[in-house]
Amino acid sequence: MQKTILILIFLLLIAALSWSVYRDIQIEKQYPGDLRNRVVGARLQKDGHLPYFYKWKTIDGLRYYDPQNFDDHKISNITATPFLHQLLYPIADLPQRTISKIWLFAEYLLLLIMAFIGLSLAKNKTQQWAVAITTVLFLFTYAWIGHIAAGQIYLAIPFLMMLFYCFISNRSKVIYAAFAGLIAASLILIRPTALLFFLPFLLIIRFYSFKYKMVFIVSTILVFVLALGGRRERMYWMQYKSAIKEQVRSHQNLNPALQQNEPDPRFIKWECWDTKQISIDASRFKFHYNREQGNVFIFINHFFKRRIPVWLLSALSIFVMTCISLLFYKRNRSIAALNLYQLTLFAFCLYMVTDFFSPIYRPQYNATQWFFPLLLIASHYQSDHKKIYAGILAGLVLNSINLPFMLLEQSLGEYLVFLSILILLFTYKPITQD
Repeated sequence: MQKTILILIFLLLIAALSWSVYRDIQIEKQYPGDLRNRVVGARLQKDGHLPYFYKWKTIDGLRYYDPQNFDDHKISNITATPFLHQLLYPIADLPQRTISKIWLFAEYLLLLIMAFIGLSLAKNKTQQWAVAITTVLFLFTYAWIGHIAAGQIYLAIPFLMMLFYCFISNRSKVIYAAFAGLIAASLILIRPTALLFFLPFLLIIRFYSFKYKMVFIVSTILVFVLALGGRRERMYWMQYKSAIKEQVRSHQNLNPALQQNEPDPRFIKWECWDTKQISIDASRFKFHYNREQGNVFIFINHFFKRRIPVWLLSALSIFVMTCISLLFYKRNRSIAALNLYQLTLFAFCLYMVTDFFSPIYRPQYNATQWFFPLLLIASHYQSDHKKIYAGILAGLVLNSINLPFMLLEQSLGEYLVFLSILILLFTYKPITQD
């Protein structure tokens, strides 16, 4: 009987995965718009131009054309870091339609690699089933659907975190230190706030050999030198810093700089995209996801009808991170060797606090970053924490449904996942020390 149930669950998971692949192929046909500004940013940098205040001009033709970059703002819609643009150089000159297909394939490839790593971390069949079910359930969240529809890159962040966790889990092989250093530097250069994720790992640095630490440091420095070594590369980063400040002013309605820009020529066909075909595909396959913003200031604006200044957002973020850190220290100060699993969850929670308190709008696709801790938790499943797992499951369900009588349910689901992980963080008792 039990074997029959497992077979049915397996077939159900395969059917759900197949449907998700079909659905996402149809969604991709309807133009994932945010991917375009990454490609344009990469092309501008590759051609030696500063990207973050770029506005399209007729003489530029199609190479830098982005239909989502036409407004009266001085700031561009390009928000990725210069390093991410550099990573896109090898494919940046391909037609946008081709790049879009490549990225859809890459998203599923990253997802499956992470799931495979999660399965390898699991110690028993129950944990393996938990990883498989978590992976498939995540495909039905608005976080994932929004990520596909926008052509976003946030899945790369949990992917790199997962790799980092795997490499530092093995202290005996120095080659893993080199990979961990490369990943750490790359992640910070892709998402500068990820620096907070790595700081807690300083607590366990004493458990690694001198050779391991030196290889890690050298590989990290090497990536930073390659990314920031040239004068032009440093100029990109200086403009990126100025652009982030302007983005904050724009998102917080703090009188952003305006200028007169050329109107959108509304090309019908460009780089293998056909706007008429996009409309046909959209009518043939309809899908829906709420374009919710999950920031703390959104909740404050909505429930208290008050605007919160940027400085106060930063202060609250520091306060929350301090509270979590003090609680973590109080619980673990008597433990001789910190548990790597708990430390990683703690590090991720610190990182996500900055995400929640960001003054820049964070749509639902940002929530794909939770895929890393969810897989990690599934691979360490213990029956003692069923109530906490139920809270995580409830958060995923809220993020997967659209209730007409409930506002911000997807974001509330994300916060419920965060709260559940915090509770797990402070109640988890490892069977053996990592």
